[in-house]
Amino acid sequence: MAEQPLPPWHRQKVKVPKRVWGSGAYSPGAAAYWTQIAALAQRSERCRAGVLTLARYMGDAKRTAERYLAELSAPGPDGMPELTTVRHTDAGGDGETAERWTRPAGRGEHFAYVPVGAAKTLRYPLFILYCALTYATATTTPVTAAELADLLGVTERSARRMTDELEALGWVTVHRRAGAHGRHTYEVHDHPLRPVTANPARPDTNGGSGADTNGGSLATKEDAGLTDESITEVGGAFRRRRDDRKWVPAPVDTPGNRPPATFLPAPRTPYNGPQLTLSPRLWAVLGPVLDLLPDVSPYLARRIGREIGRQLEAGVPAEDIHDQLQRLRAWTPTEDIRDPGRWILGAALPVRPGRCGTTDCVLGFQRYTGAPCKACAELEADRRRGAHPPHPHTNTTCRPA
Repeated sequence: MAEQPLPPWHRQKVKVPKRVWGSGAYSPGAAAYWTQIAALAQRSERCRAGVLTLARYMGDAKRTAERYLAELSAPGPDGMPELTTVRHTDAGGDGETAERWTRPAGRGEHFAYVPVGAAKTLRYPLFILYCALTYATATTTPVTAAELADLLGVTERSARRMTDELEALGWVTVHRRAGAHGRHTYEVHDHPLRPVTANPARPDTNGGSGADTNGGSLATKEDAGLTDESITEVGGAFRRRRDDRKWVPAPVDTPGNRPPATFLPAPRTPYNGPQLTLSPRLWAVLGPVLDLLPDVSPYLARRIGREIGRQLEAGVPAEDIHDQLQRLRAWTPTEDIRDPGRWILGAALPVRPGRCGTTDCVLGFQRYTGAPCKACAELEADRRRGAHPPHPHTNTTCRPA
């Protein structure tokens, strides 16, 4: 049974930058949510829809919407997030729905001008394919199955099948072999030409070697396009139906011929989470080690901030932590600090009382004056003379008879 036609406001069109749908930095679902939020942000009150409302618009669960919004809010490849969120509070002090807007396309930046209805009704990978075909049609750029497959991260066969599915839904019309060198040309529609069916297309299970080639025999220098099942290369190259038989069978994998296994460390992916923010009181405490912070990882920087906050909540004055960092930074040469984050967290921040055990003594020096501690000096002199250490319950020293 066919669904009702799309309402008129589904035809609202949005400029979706190519960095969102064509760079591979964002998932197809995040690109669809970007389009929906950009359409709502065109209103005078901007996008004031909550997470649950956005999830209902897109037909997803709330958790799924939260994941896509977090992906858009994280810094992108250029360091700028695609989604900005501002919290609002009314006059009575109660929180209101957050205001969201997307980062628009810059001057001279490439984009796909697509209707928001495509993001709401199409499967998210199909929406990326629709954006790519819209961009190719607007710029009169010929595309091949290999280029579409590389953009979607699928095989050429899956790219052809997704194009057929998009055409069956009425969002595009494929004119087969109407272009140069037997290429297909596309006509993109702002709304489906026929009602969208409730039953999606069945998965492709034709995995045999004799795939259906309904395009007929081609000339050797004709691009297969999206009709044949032969492999095409990115950039519009072609391949003959039969190889030159310059192949050899792979060697048999026997235990005697198997090379020893080598395990390489996985490449470390760059941090893409939210930027680090520290309160002014933490910046004041970290003044003596500001030159080391650029080399500290975000994880260790957050641990340092939490450790300083714990000490402040425990009643340690901020000036004492600042003086301790300044004193240890002056004592430690820069070339001896191999890992600045671990040095600050493990060596500089922990409170290290002197031998005397008094609160005003830090590493044998008075906390406020920086003068050597006399009690620690006496204990060190007793240790050199062979005296016993002080008992736990008293500060007196037992001297030998």
